[in-house]
Amino acid sequence: ASANKTKHTRLNKGCTVFLRSNISCVCICVSVSVLDKKKEKRAKGAEEVRGKRNAIRLSREYTVETVVVADANMVQYHGAEAGQRFLLTVMNMVYNMFQHQSLGVRINIRVTKLVLLHTRPEKLKVGHHGEKALESFCHWQHEEYGARYLGNNHVPGSRDDPPPVDVAVLVTRTDFCVHKDEPCDTVGIAYLGGTCSSKRKCVLAEDNGLNLAFTIAHELGHNMGMSHDDDHASCTGHSHIMSGEWVKGRNPSDLSWSSCSHDDLEKFLRSKASACLLHTDPRNRYLIRLPAKLPGMHYSADEQCQILFGTNATFCTDMEHLMCAGLWCLVEGDTSCKTKLDPPLDGTECGWCRAGECVSKTPIPQHVDGDWSPWSTWSKCSRTCGTGACFRQRKCDNPPVEHKVCEGLPCLKGLPTFRDQQCQNHDRQASKKKSQMSTAVIDDEKPCALYCSPIGSDAPVLVAERVLDGTPCGPYESDLCVSGKCQKIGCDGIIGSSAKEDRCGVCNGDGKSCRIIKGDFNHSKGMGYIEAVVIPVGARRIKVVEDKPSHSFLALKDSSKRSINNDWKIELPGEFELAGTTVRYVRRGLWEKMSAKGPTKTPLHLMVLLFHDQTYGIHYEYTVALNQSQENVSGPVKEPEHMYLWTHSSWEDCSVHCGGGERRTVVSCMRIINKTMTQVNDSYCQVENRPAPQIRQWTGLPCSVTCGKGLQQREVGCVYQLQNGTYIPTRDLYCLISKPASVQHCEGRHCLTIWEASEWSKCSSECGRGSRKRTVTCTNPQGLCDPMSRPAEVETCEDHSKCYEWKTGEWSKCSSSCGRGLQSRVVQCMHKVTGRHGSDCPAFLKPTAYRQCHLGTCNVKVNVNTITSPRLAALTYKCTGDQWAVYCRVIREKNLCQDMRWYQRCCQTCRDFYTSKIPLKS
Repeated sequence: ASANKTKHTRLNKGCTVFLRSNISCVCICVSVSVLDKKKEKRAKGAEEVRGKRNAIRLSREYTVETVVVADANMVQYHGAEAGQRFLLTVMNMVYNMFQHQSLGVRINIRVTKLVLLHTRPEKLKVGHHGEKALESFCHWQHEEYGARYLGNNHVPGSRDDPPPVDVAVLVTRTDFCVHKDEPCDTVGIAYLGGTCSSKRKCVLAEDNGLNLAFTIAHELGHNMGMSHDDDHASCTGHSHIMSGEWVKGRNPSDLSWSSCSHDDLEKFLRSKASACLLHTDPRNRYLIRLPAKLPGMHYSADEQCQILFGTNATFCTDMEHLMCAGLWCLVEGDTSCKTKLDPPLDGTECGWCRAGECVSKTPIPQHVDGDWSPWSTWSKCSRTCGTGACFRQRKCDNPPVEHKVCEGLPCLKGLPTFRDQQCQNHDRQASKKKSQMSTAVIDDEKPCALYCSPIGSDAPVLVAERVLDGTPCGPYESDLCVSGKCQKIGCDGIIGSSAKEDRCGVCNGDGKSCRIIKGDFNHSKGMGYIEAVVIPVGARRIKVVEDKPSHSFLALKDSSKRSINNDWKIELPGEFELAGTTVRYVRRGLWEKMSAKGPTKTPLHLMVLLFHDQTYGIHYEYTVALNQSQENVSGPVKEPEHMYLWTHSSWEDCSVHCGGGERRTVVSCMRIINKTMTQVNDSYCQVENRPAPQIRQWTGLPCSVTCGKGLQQREVGCVYQLQNGTYIPTRDLYCLISKPASVQHCEGRHCLTIWEASEWSKCSSECGRGSRKRTVTCTNPQGLCDPMSRPAEVETCEDHSKCYEWKTGEWSKCSSSCGRGLQSRVVQCMHKVTGRHGSDCPAFLKPTAYRQCHLGTCNVKVNVNTITSPRLAALTYKCTGDQWAVYCRVIREKNLCQDMRWYQRCCQTCRDFYTSKIPLKS
């Protein structure tokens, strides 16, 4: 099994040996039940009726009276007082798991006795061999507590008798394996359906930290008749409490019981084997009950880290924003935080309320009385270029600073934005990897918080609660972040001011210092670029809108050759710098719009690109100052401007004299001067831009049928062409060639047609919602498919294939003190954003969980019993042949040789499994 999964085992055989010993222990009688209800006792008559019917009805609730024993090594590790608190918290978590509504039956786990062993009893043998340890514990608990309830036969006891025991749980720090006397990944063993049985009502659980509650709940499920979900075909593939393996990083409170566990439990409760659960010792009413608090309220994050990594561990506060996905701890002497992928216990504090939000805990500033001092001088600007913020302050009671807008030199083109620079500074401080670069992401709900995402990835992470003062709140610099809040910046440069520019660009103006120039440009003839208007220097609030969608393009250029859609190059919508201002270009389908705030520093030439004669119109408007001369306002270019372009100048003759044929356009090079087009030599135009001729086909008269073979009829007569180009009919004898046929065969093509769709493309997003496309083609040669039945070409999709990535833990110590050994580490698939675990990481990219290690040559022969690694044990295991010859071939095909339990039974069939995995070196 991999290092990130834990095995649980249930045994089917009973115990035969009885042991008794005098022990040194501390007994604490407590209860973790949070309910005041007692189990209903059934009347004697009702019991007789139930016995006669032999079909036990389910009670409303059952109470499992449990004794919990902690062995000496666990008490020594935790201490008596801390161990008691730890076990009671764990059993409270177990109680809550059995209260989950998915179980379908009310099961109360009640601790009637808690035993802390300071020394190990002589007859209690707990070693690495798990099956023998469980058998020894069952004999020991039977001798210690006896059988007070055997089936329906109640054996009364005196007040001094120990309370009855339905289940006994032993918690140990010893690392055990099921069938081998060596440590392994197994953390729990129980007898299947052993509850109420005097010698099989036992559970053995390894103290593995915060997941002990899950282990005990899982093994108690076995003891009450529940099998692994993997043993049921209908319950495989899901994570439930009775899953065969426990995946690290899963919070026990997130798990539920499967329907198969519910069915197994009901089957057990309806059997006579569960009879002891119908009786409750009346003395339990006097037991102390544990307060019904969440376990995280008993153990702080620091204490949970100490349980996981020892007494020198503390919670890593730098990872507080991710603590609910996994507990990160810092061990004294280490330079970095580490985790075992275990989430914190429910109820663990993760922050406090400040200003209506749950934020990380920081010291509360203390109030200091005093008077205000004079204002200090203004600080330097927060930015070296562009619009920033500076502040001044006065001393005494830590008053809020005062800000004002400040200006620096213009920022150079191509530099990262001020927000991006803050993300990059954080990258340099947080990581020594120069290749790790991030870009800023603006959150609309928290625009003044710094979110950064690695370049090429869509996984923003909160880096700082506030950005530096003077950072724009959005993509434009009209509003700035000051002291963590987005502040309006008026046109007067004052923070918080509501001053705005009027249409003339005057701050707080009345709009009377300029005039609006409006115009319409309509065109119906010509092809290529045609100039509509020249927008002068100083123009503001420029707007250009098409009257209606059309197959044409707006174009714009300034005197420095910066342009949009010029020189037969069509741009994507966006923002462009032209004539000293930012022009926004919008295109939605066939409709276009251009706008700019201004003022322009050079003239702007507004043009339209036409592809064929059409009725085309645009509306434009802008403002200019009142003192600007009329000559400089607008108008077409005075000087002749030569422009050469390809056009479809005319049509060629039809390819046939009669019947269906085609005509092609003549492509010619044209020179445009002041909207006048003149044909010139083709050498003036660029050859690579020459368009293909347009083709029109003539199909003749319609066929007599729309689908299949039919006839075409036409009138054929001899005509005479006059000088003016018109034709007049004349006698057939004047035509020299033979008369063409007036009837011919034809085939109707308007038959039933089908749309054909290609395969869907990949989703445009690899982590989240996106879209995918496909090509839809009409199979009719004439393109006469029904448009109403056309399949969709675009649809939304979700792809989470790249949301998960492999995370690895630290390498363990070498499994052998000399010679060759193995090291292991945790390899876990985790979500990039939430930190949760999944199974969508690419298997071929999974890092290795094992590697070889060598600590020098051994001086003595290797003892197989001292090897803890399953793979090295396999290499040194002496094989005497297959024990299960019938099943060994299936075990090899199912890749089960990696489990030492199967390997020992099929060592001959599996003998080359580990040698092929780990080649030996001399």
